[in-house]
Amino acid sequence: MPPPAQHAAHTVPMNFNPTDGSIQLGTLPNLICPSLSLQEARIAFATLTHGERDVGTGYVWLSLHRLSLGGAPAGISLCFHGQYLDMVTMSVDLPGATLDDGWPSQAAIKAEVAFMRRTLGAALGRTLSGGHARFGWGEAWARFDPKGFMASSGLRYSPRT
Repeated sequence: MPPPAQHAAHTVPMNFNPTDGSIQLGTLPNLICPSLSLQEARIAFATLTHGERDVGTGYVWLSLHRLSLGGAPAGISLCFHGQYLDMVTMSVDLPGATLDDGWPSQAAIKAEVAFMRRTLGAALGRTLSGGHARFGWGEAWARFDPKGFMASSGLRYSPRT
């Protein structure tokens, strides 16, 4: 068994399928995709789950950590509406990112947005012009959120019919 520091540093890479918007975490068999139910996600990603939050409006967020994206440590939150996946939000921890009073600095936020536009765009085979791109399965975005004063990125799936 590896020493605790090495074990904690182990991350699972995220791999994107631009055709259907699914995400595979390393070699795990279950895909993150619109047909994934909350119960399936709880079981399939139990070892990566960092928390769950029911906001009381029909939306439940399941947060996963110990992931990587483009070589950077990453985390994602799966947003379920009812029982099915609606969107996936993502964040990365870039090396050298500076903090102001414990919060990401404006420079760190700009760097994360730029990184996510490049990395997510490359993974999906599209340029995120203006911070977003539309697909047959939904959309991807990476932009500055002025209301939250933070980087915001992820995938939103088209409504189920």
